[in-house]
Amino acid sequence: MLVLLDHPVPTSVEPLLNGAHVLHRPALGARPGALRGRELARTRPDVLLTRSLPAAAETAAWGAAAGERPLVVVLLGRAAGPGGPRRSAARVHRPSARRLPGAGPAGSRLRVTACPSAGAAEPPADLYARALATAERRFLAERVGPVLAGRLGAVRQEAASVVLVGAGVVNLLTGLRLLRAGHRVSFYDSGPDPRSDAPWTSFGCSRGGGDARMFTLTEADGYFGSPGGGPPPFTQPVKDQGWGLADLARLGPAEAAWTEDNARVPDWLARSFTEDVLGYNLASDRLWRELRHDAPELFHGVGLREGILRVYSDQDVLEAHVERQHSLTDRRFEILSADRISARHPALAAAHRAGAFVGGIEVNGFTVQVHRFLGAVADAAERAGAVFHWGRPVDALVPGEGGAPDAISCRDGETVRADHYVLSTGAYGEALLRGTASAGLIHGMVGAWLTLPDHGRGLRNSLKITRSGHTAADANVTVTEGPDGRSFLTVGSGYGWTGADPDNVDPTQLEALYAAVEDTASSFFPDAFDAARRSGLLERSRRYCVRPWTASSLPVFETARTAGGGLLLITGGHNTGGFAQAPVTAEAVASALRGESHPMHIDYHPNRLRMFYGQKDARLPA
Repeated sequence: MLVLLDHPVPTSVEPLLNGAHVLHRPALGARPGALRGRELARTRPDVLLTRSLPAAAETAAWGAAAGERPLVVVLLGRAAGPGGPRRSAARVHRPSARRLPGAGPAGSRLRVTACPSAGAAEPPADLYARALATAERRFLAERVGPVLAGRLGAVRQEAASVVLVGAGVVNLLTGLRLLRAGHRVSFYDSGPDPRSDAPWTSFGCSRGGGDARMFTLTEADGYFGSPGGGPPPFTQPVKDQGWGLADLARLGPAEAAWTEDNARVPDWLARSFTEDVLGYNLASDRLWRELRHDAPELFHGVGLREGILRVYSDQDVLEAHVERQHSLTDRRFEILSADRISARHPALAAAHRAGAFVGGIEVNGFTVQVHRFLGAVADAAERAGAVFHWGRPVDALVPGEGGAPDAISCRDGETVRADHYVLSTGAYGEALLRGTASAGLIHGMVGAWLTLPDHGRGLRNSLKITRSGHTAADANVTVTEGPDGRSFLTVGSGYGWTGADPDNVDPTQLEALYAAVEDTASSFFPDAFDAARRSGLLERSRRYCVRPWTASSLPVFETARTAGGGLLLITGGHNTGGFAQAPVTAEAVASALRGESHPMHIDYHPNRLRMFYGQKDARLPA
């Protein structure tokens, strides 16, 4: 993507313009007309970022040089009024075509998007960061939107056969949604039935880790920087407070490219990506509520607990998260001192005395015991007619005429055909995704789990702990219940990058990750930790799961046509938010199979980061 910025900017804005994506020509805005028109024709930018609309002659010159591409203008305008512009939870990309009088054919291709100032108090750097983000989103929509519309417009909308590969929480909820829309659904999963008592190591991410998942508005957050500044420490070993869990000798060019992609995302684009992800959390919040109302049987007996307590070891981080919560929701939430937290949650009294946290907030959200929840959803899907094929790995897409996928191939040699396919394989789909736009985007990130007894039942809500600078910086503590009704605390935390191979786990680094999680558990629940260690529960309860991560921190939603005229949809790479975003992902899949667009199809397009960095004249596959 190339943005032409045509006017002077304050010194504070100049760092945003570093890199090949912005061409700054500050004299052009003061001399619009022939001079700006010649520069538009010469450089053929994807977006013009300006304070004045181009005249007809400028648009004509730009359009003649740009071929058939839309001419995208982001117009910096007057203040938006008190409070400034507010983002919605589910933005829809609708190009605002505007034809200028006398502009000729090029004027019909002009797309003008306003980026008003939030007011005189808004720092210029913030305004231009928003303007650049608007430019990137509009560029994305113009490049991807028409291609997707063509693909979706030809989809048969009647009830169809759909094969879903992968039966984690995202695809299970997707399948249930499709069943209720009248589709014929079958699942293929390499692991055993999640309702069985097979060894935890035989399952994928949803069933293989601890029996706990959490929903809050800030799940699946962006991961672009380390506490000390700079990119996340993917290749620094966990034992040295890094995120490297892999055997470094087994990493190769694919891993080097992946970490480079993460490091090269500019701050303004990282914030924009994070805003998009958090917007879908807001959309999921509504959909979770609807699901609980429409299908209450899914939430019976699955350890549902309302409300999340967030605690922080650092006052500045606490205050920043308070501001973030205010920016995301109008719902009230309570800010608590460490004293009040200790009084309200006796299980944290010892941690309070030790100074482990400075305060916290109680926010909307919920937790479930995900292993039970998977069983409930699978039961509901079977009642609705779904067919499950457990222990059936799918190895490859079978190409048809022209190279488009025509079927899936199982490891046992069976070829399976359907009208549509939905692939959601977590971190385990590298071979299956070869040849797709999503290939190489999803790597593994290990999270570790352990369980403590909760004899006193002194924790009213499930808990999210933020320990600034700690190896296990972010931990979830979920109040769970055993088969006999006893209460437990299930602790999950840690970041351990495996690279492209989810099985590339260095035992030494895994042990260091467990040690970091145990340090959090012992610091916040010393009595329960000691009891778990003495009884052997601590050792027995150790688990890990491999979460699917992307370098951009954006999940993936790929839409491709099959040889038979159906759709191949790929979803995943949700970082720490697969459970949180499962309902809105299901909605996006259902929309595609109706032949309708959904904002996620564009926002999570697998080529989004590639298009941003691609040469402006390069052929950019959608």
